[in-house]
Amino acid sequence: DFAEGNIHHKALLISVTVCSILLVLIIIFCYFRYKRQETRPRYSIGLEQDETYIPPGESLKDLIEQSQSSGSGSGLPLLVRN
Repeated sequence: DFAEGNIHHKALLISVTVCSILLVLIIIFCYFRYKRQETRPRYSIGLEQDETYIPPGESLKDLIEQSQSSGSGSGLPLLVRN
């Protein structure tokens, strides 16, 4: 009876130790991965903050009209009609 209880105690101690070591390794891995992402430059699409797709003085309607009058099959597709 004493030997059987001793075996269960050792098995519990070994499993708790292994799980603790694995948990510490996972936390260290996540920490270093987080730190590596923090040091990377953020993704940028290459536009300055004050750059826009539509030039000043023109509206989206002007751009659509220009694209429709440039020939057959060219320009922006018109998906929404007003």
